[in-house]
Amino acid sequence: MAILTPDKITTLGGVTVKEYLLTKHNPNRIDMPTAQLTGKVLGVTIHNTDRIKTAAGTTPAEQYTRATVNGNMKTVRVHYYVDSTCAWQNLPLSLSGWHAADGSGNGNRRTIAIECIMNGSGDAADKKAEDNTARLAAALLKQYGLGTDRLYTHTHWLNVRDGKSGSTDQLNTMHNSYKMCPAYILPHWAAFKAKVQAYLNGTSAAKPFSGTSSQLYRVRKSANDMKSQLGAYASLENAKKACKAGYSVFDSRGKAVYTNSRSGKFVKGQAVHIGSNVPLFANETTSTPAVRLTAGTYYIYDGVPCKLGRYRVTTTAAFCGKKPAGKYVTGYVSWDNFK
Repeated sequence: MAILTPDKITTLGGVTVKEYLLTKHNPNRIDMPTAQLTGKVLGVTIHNTDRIKTAAGTTPAEQYTRATVNGNMKTVRVHYYVDSTCAWQNLPLSLSGWHAADGSGNGNRRTIAIECIMNGSGDAADKKAEDNTARLAAALLKQYGLGTDRLYTHTHWLNVRDGKSGSTDQLNTMHNSYKMCPAYILPHWAAFKAKVQAYLNGTSAAKPFSGTSSQLYRVRKSANDMKSQLGAYASLENAKKACKAGYSVFDSRGKAVYTNSRSGKFVKGQAVHIGSNVPLFANETTSTPAVRLTAGTYYIYDGVPCKLGRYRVTTTAAFCGKKPAGKYVTGYVSWDNFK
């Protein structure tokens, strides 16, 4: 598909915005959100998506927009993709998006979504993309008469979805076993929020995050598996806390400095307490919960760790290890939900 031509080019908060609305351009008839956002805007939600190589004459934000039009972004629908050069607007601000993984919750239905395109290296392109995102977020908050207390992370809505409680920023940064996003901004969320506040105030005090890749510890399955990254942290201790079973913490040289070995602690027949609203998955890789469990005691079916740090559980100790598994296994639960 040819590089897209925007219908309109404007400037918002000092960021060049290229408008290409999916409501006007949908040749492949991809599914689209229908819930209206008009009069309901609660705030702005920040995401990170990985930087990709692009052909000459285009930018990552245009390519993500093109991928959405082609159906390659599956069901993700956001208002803006932002890179180091510009922003591409995909949805009108009168329409809700699909981005927060909270169904018809406030994340999808009541916030404007910004995907900040970075690769976590802390290079000049990362810093400029983050700065453009801060400028755009500030301009949108100002447009709706909102403050930085209405600035949210994707993880915030996952924590709300999972029944967790706390202040806005606690929920913004609290660990979530499903996803930590924006992965590259979360490690310095307070600094990013201060930057947005400075732009909201109309001051020149906001500066791009000055951290370098040598300061970040990345939580991944392997050193080169960028897609599996759960987060990047300036603090090694914070990286360890976010490290799930089957993952390791890698320093800037790609050396594993910590590996989560907790996956081996759960054995066949072991009783584990699971809190309310914990996601139960139908298999070891799906990202969509089949149901949400009620609080109670469950049992480790066979003690074999599965992908994404999950174990098969069952409701009765006598069912552990019995065949066929499909008859006795209740489902898959991430070990970090076990108490």
